[in-house]
Amino acid sequence: MPYELFIALRYLRAKRRQGVLSTITLISMLGISVGVWALVVVLAFQSGMESEIQTKILGGTAHLNLLKEDESSFNDAQSLVAKVEKVAGVRAAAATVYVEVLISGTDKSRAAILKAVDFTSRPEANEVFQTIVEGSVDALKRRQETEAGVVVGKELAAALGLKLGDVATVISPQGRLTPAGIAPRQKFFTVVGIFQSGLFDYDANWGYISMESAQELLLNPEAAGVIQMKVADIYRVKETSAAVLAVMGPGFKTTDWQQLNQSVFAALNLQRLGFFVGIGLIILVASLNIITTLIMMVVEKHRDIAILMGMGATRRSILIIFILQGVIIGFVGMAIGVVVGGMTCWTANTYKLIQLDPRIYSISYVPFQMRVSDLLIVALMSVIISFVATIYPARKASSLIPVEALRYE
Repeated sequence: MPYELFIALRYLRAKRRQGVLSTITLISMLGISVGVWALVVVLAFQSGMESEIQTKILGGTAHLNLLKEDESSFNDAQSLVAKVEKVAGVRAAAATVYVEVLISGTDKSRAAILKAVDFTSRPEANEVFQTIVEGSVDALKRRQETEAGVVVGKELAAALGLKLGDVATVISPQGRLTPAGIAPRQKFFTVVGIFQSGLFDYDANWGYISMESAQELLLNPEAAGVIQMKVADIYRVKETSAAVLAVMGPGFKTTDWQQLNQSVFAALNLQRLGFFVGIGLIILVASLNIITTLIMMVVEKHRDIAILMGMGATRRSILIIFILQGVIIGFVGMAIGVVVGGMTCWTANTYKLIQLDPRIYSISYVPFQMRVSDLLIVALMSVIISFVATIYPARKASSLIPVEALRYE
């Protein structure tokens, strides 16, 4: 063991006059620990929220959408689906269309969005196959005029008082001409399934019907205004989008999951930065106690420093001794903070201690997800701040003149 490290550890363990320095050392260490603890918990909270929302968004919607620039319907949607599925990075594609309707159940009525399911495409292209929790998506296939089915969100079903087998009345704004004028188009649907994506907005406002039923509601036998796609790599969706547009040629545009949810993730990232800076200041304030500790130690140990220098210790060795003391305080405080923060995150996540209102936050509890990169950043930042805090008192210690230090002892 280098003698500089031996002396630094000895000074930290030694009982000092009236215990003042020992108390300040413990306060410094505790301050670093609390700051790191808070930062670990907050970053895990932010990471968990972002990951949970992202998972639910990607599970409940398409990764990439292809539309015409004028947002009109496609003439031959199936040929376009086959074309985009050949593009590298596209796992599956399906045609769809959205219909804004008024839907009525046994209790009340409310506005909703019905999304068409194209059964000629692969199931993995239609997210409803992954989110359905009751009933069957296949029951949406129409066999007779009176057997049109609908799969509704869990929250929408609860709000309308609907359950499997109930009949919902759907009124489309696309009306029909009558002697009295244009009358809204009304159609009855049997509830054949209930889905739950985990996002309140989807579960409370969306439903799924077959493509044929959607075309009937829109009075357009070729209504298919969107080609939705699932991509192989969600983080390379921009490259996949560019490849799709290159194959399709002019007259088309795309929207991806990052664009459609940009405001959500921008808000989370801004909040993450704010917490990081705010709690980072706690660690910075705690590091000021390290400066106080070392300055007081220099004052108390000036005779020891003079003796060491008289025995041959260099100014560089004295500098290293006091730097090591501050770094050790910061490192121990950081380690305690990381361990306690990790235990806090595990407990809160395992037992779902913090419950949320899903109508506001889209999720029912606060998830905590620790990332190795976040832990490394926090650990490195706390140790660097502790190191910087040692520079001034360490330089003061190394600049002492041995003769003068002994003269006034």
